[in-house]
Amino acid sequence: MANYADYLAHFNFDVIYKPTKLNTNADYCSRIPSRTTQSNVNILSSEERDDEDGFERFALLQIQQLPLRADTIARETRKDPQLGKIVRESELGRNLTQLGYKAPETKYAIVANCLLFEHRVVIPAVLRQAILHDLHTAHFGVVKMKGLARSYVYWPGIDADIERTAKSCMECARFAPAPPKFSIHHWEYPNGPWERIHIDYAGPVAGVMLVIIVDAFSKWCEVKTTTSTTTAATIKLLDGLFLAYGAPVTIVSDNGPQFTATEFKTFLQQSGVKYHKLSAPYHPATNGQAERYVQTVKNALKAMGTTSENLQSNLNIFLQQYRKAPHTETGESPAKLFLGRNIRTRLDLVSPQNANTNITEKQQATFSPSFRLFTPGQQVFFLSGNPRMDKWIPGIISVRLGDLHYEIVYKSNHLKRHVDQIRCFEGSDGK
Repeated sequence: MANYADYLAHFNFDVIYKPTKLNTNADYCSRIPSRTTQSNVNILSSEERDDEDGFERFALLQIQQLPLRADTIARETRKDPQLGKIVRESELGRNLTQLGYKAPETKYAIVANCLLFEHRVVIPAVLRQAILHDLHTAHFGVVKMKGLARSYVYWPGIDADIERTAKSCMECARFAPAPPKFSIHHWEYPNGPWERIHIDYAGPVAGVMLVIIVDAFSKWCEVKTTTSTTTAATIKLLDGLFLAYGAPVTIVSDNGPQFTATEFKTFLQQSGVKYHKLSAPYHPATNGQAERYVQTVKNALKAMGTTSENLQSNLNIFLQQYRKAPHTETGESPAKLFLGRNIRTRLDLVSPQNANTNITEKQQATFSPSFRLFTPGQQVFFLSGNPRMDKWIPGIISVRLGDLHYEIVYKSNHLKRHVDQIRCFEGSDGK
């Protein structure tokens, strides 16, 4: 034994020497605490009995964390008309399914005289308001309240009760964030061009204000410059557009004073506009058609280095390119939908001529004209145009100025006449 102790000491182990008679196998009876040593031994509580499984201990811990005591929940559960009956039937060992109960009642279990649904304590009706109050103490919203409740408590309709509690809280409503924004304001798509237009002011840009008018059907855009945003100036601009394109059925604008004035309303009625729709106050996205084009026009002019000197020139360039380019929403160019054709720009010079153009030009090249032809030096009679002279006077063709115009020499005077004002006389070569 001494050699063995030296061996263990070599590995720095603490060696406790006991005689052989003391090294006996431990059994259950040798571990029973005596009455004299009971004060030095932890007495097992009723919740920690050996015959209890882990789930029951977990359930008891769940109940102990609730703001209500377990005995209170158990007492009120027995008093509850519905839950009390389930407790009594379960204690008698009866099958709840055979008694007509359905889920989730058939999945209830009894732990510490309380009903549990899965791992959650079933709360009787009289205590539910207290649980809701505790769940809503931090005012952290419906989602987190539901998440917390699903860890501890349950009763039929608990989610609806949580939503009602959160939505009826005045403090939550007072400091609640804005609701999710609707990405696109829905407008019914018009039946044709210039049926509904959106109008808005932008600027100042290069010292002036811009009036943006957008056709909702074709996305055709009009941009007018003005130094005044009064009702009279707005009416003058729209009057010119109505003259060119006619009066629309509907006009959409914001709540600017120039659009809400009685004078503007009268002008629309007299022009034939049926509806004038105003966007909601403090919500410019309602007039999103014009709002988007305000940013588009301003950004384009800024990128083009617009000044007061080249403002109109840059606007013309922008509108020409914009009206010709296909729109992402319609798939067609604004000009195609608004005018029924694409506008021609210098970009069309790079496109090869199509078959129709080639045939047309070929026909024109081989076309035999039906009008009469005269040659230089040919003698003709032409209309004098002078009431003091004869109606027709003789002359000589000098130069052919075009298909239908000639220069005629008469007594050293060079006169221009149309082919309809020239006639042949006998002996001439005119055809």
